[in-house]
Amino acid sequence: MPKRREIPVILLLAALVAMAALPSRAFGGRKAKKERWETGADRRKADYIYMEALKRNTLGNEDSYFELLRRAVALDSTDTQPSFNLGYYYLALGQQDTTLAKRGYDMMRAHFNANPSDYYSSIFYGMINNQLGNNREAVRVWQILDSLNPSKPDIALKYAQALQTLPDAASLRKSIEVLNRLERAEGADLGLTSHKIRSMLALQDTAAILGEVNALLGPAPNATNSIYAGDVMMALNRPDSAIAYYNRACEIDPANGLGYYKRAEFYRERGDSAAFDREVFEAVKQEGLEPEVKLEILSSYVRQLYTDTLQQPRIQGLFDTLLIQHPHEAAIRDLYSSYLVAIDDFRGAAEQQEYALDIEPASANRWRQAMSLYARVDDYPKILEMSDRALKYLPTDPMILFYRGSTLGQLNRPAEAVAEFHKALEATPATDHEMQSNILCALGDEYYRQELPDSAFAYYDRALEQNPDNLLALNNCAYFMAEQNLDLDKAEKMSAICVRQNPENSTSLDTYAWILFKKKDYAAAKDAIDRALALDAEAEHPNADVLAHAGDIYYMSGDPEGALEFWKEALELDPSNTLLQKKVKHKTHFYE
Repeated sequence: MPKRREIPVILLLAALVAMAALPSRAFGGRKAKKERWETGADRRKADYIYMEALKRNTLGNEDSYFELLRRAVALDSTDTQPSFNLGYYYLALGQQDTTLAKRGYDMMRAHFNANPSDYYSSIFYGMINNQLGNNREAVRVWQILDSLNPSKPDIALKYAQALQTLPDAASLRKSIEVLNRLERAEGADLGLTSHKIRSMLALQDTAAILGEVNALLGPAPNATNSIYAGDVMMALNRPDSAIAYYNRACEIDPANGLGYYKRAEFYRERGDSAAFDREVFEAVKQEGLEPEVKLEILSSYVRQLYTDTLQQPRIQGLFDTLLIQHPHEAAIRDLYSSYLVAIDDFRGAAEQQEYALDIEPASANRWRQAMSLYARVDDYPKILEMSDRALKYLPTDPMILFYRGSTLGQLNRPAEAVAEFHKALEATPATDHEMQSNILCALGDEYYRQELPDSAFAYYDRALEQNPDNLLALNNCAYFMAEQNLDLDKAEKMSAICVRQNPENSTSLDTYAWILFKKKDYAAAKDAIDRALALDAEAEHPNADVLAHAGDIYYMSGDPEGALEFWKEALELDPSNTLLQKKVKHKTHFYE
């Protein structure tokens, strides 16, 4: 016997929402029970308990509701209405217990079989079967409901949709019959036609599909129906007919941007880049096209072409057009900002985030994004100014306070930086160990910068207590321990964790190399620093500290000429470094 499928949590939540949306009588409609009243004390008591359960449910007391249902069913198992309600709960609770889930499902099925005219409960049972993928049972339920409620079009549509889930031709043809009945009663529309064509596509009945399309378009087709006809032609692999319908839609309604969008997608899928370009530009120019659709078109376009520098002026022109048409659409600013990041225009990207913030000033994520972008261009005064503005809207946002503290540190305002970090720490929930650890690590960095190593190491310890996997805290603590010649074995272990976790990070490798250098293991140090140098070269991002360390390591490894070249490169990047000046001048190693 095949194992019953477990109910995905999301489906049960959806079903619960649907249940809540039904009238209260859906699961509590009291049947006429006068004839049962005198049949026994247990039944009378069960009936009373069930009514009390419904009252508790109305008050929102779910635990009590559940327990009372269980008592009612235990006293009188012949009343299928309480069993139905309890069955749903068993079904929901049976996520990891297929036996309990099956028991609940069977209780619901028993109620439907005994009382199919219980309209709301039967609808809910049908929905449960739809969601579980019990397609044949779903067809049975909706067929019975349709026969009992022939004038309800929503039931007939659900019956037709259930039939479409079955693979056999007879069920698909039956679904078309039901949809035709609906069409005769309610009138033709695009929705019903699309349902019918879905069945016809599964039946591969091209003649019937073409007949439906022609009937839909009629003597006076509109743009929407023409676009749908184009989509159907694409499904039939008739691209010439599809593009003709898309063209027709644009002719009927030149302001309908969806037609241009469909044409653009048509040419993109066929690899006609010139036509795709043309249609994208036409679509974006359409005032009537929703901004969300324009964004979808432009996003696809930008993803494909942003690396082509020859296309950048055209992309810029598209954004200019969009921003003139929709100056107050924050989502367009976001997309433009993302594009500017992709072409390394970080300042321009940050400015677009600022425009978006003028529209939605309470967006914490945009404030953070803008400040991080200004950090990419080392504009710390601008970050500080932005943090002042941000805190007017979000005075207790931990991340903004954290950015502000980091910026004050970069501006050599240590006391203010420390104060801001402490504010960020107070604003961070005690359960957010990762954020707390990051702030404590930043305090450690700041205290070390202030030449207070004991305080720095105390904060690094606290950071690692909050999050032992904080690689930045591990790396910085290990590096400064090496600088202070403190417990180099422990520093090596901490640094090794960082290298194992992030072997492609040149900073971690540099720290590890420096600790090995301090331990006079020059061969291992050289291996590590070479890996760090290779990564920096690959990223085209030379680092003065890495180069200076490489010089020292190469010198102690017996290669003074190689060492001198590294010191010279480091001095070009850090010309005010007096120790490097001394090493280059005397062509030898000096300790600080």
